[in-house]
Amino acid sequence: MKRDRSQSMVIRENRILLVEHELFGRDFYNLPGGGIEEGETPEQAALRELAEECNVQGRILRPLTIEYKPDLESRVYTFLVEIPEEAEAVKGLDPELSPEDQSIIAVKWLRLDEIAERDRAYLFGAGLMRVPFFHDEVLLWDGEDISYPAKKMV
Repeated sequence: MKRDRSQSMVIRENRILLVEHELFGRDFYNLPGGGIEEGETPEQAALRELAEECNVQGRILRPLTIEYKPDLESRVYTFLVEIPEEAEAVKGLDPELSPEDQSIIAVKWLRLDEIAERDRAYLFGAGLMRVPFFHDEVLLWDGEDISYPAKKMV
């Protein structure tokens, strides 16, 4: 079986804590998270990855989702996590990568309307609709609008 992943969804004032990565020639945002180490629970991994990538300590409020990766052999666990109100998230490091190979370029608190559609799609898959504010916000969207990005010709 391939390595399972665990991640934290941290919400503050209707903004989501996201890690900006530059990897494989792409720039994208995702939740703080990473691989679950041997002997570690998904909950422990989510909190460890949050500390490594964002330099903050958190507390799990509840699980949000367990989803299968596209390989159908490994899972992604997502937890709703709170951090102390006075905590300031700052860019951390991935200890599995060398200093010159680091992919993390920033951590940011973003609203839904500040996140690219591609990155937002992953957040919905991770259980964003199970967070009351975001559930209520989506219900206010005009249900008749269709939004789909144009395909880029290569």
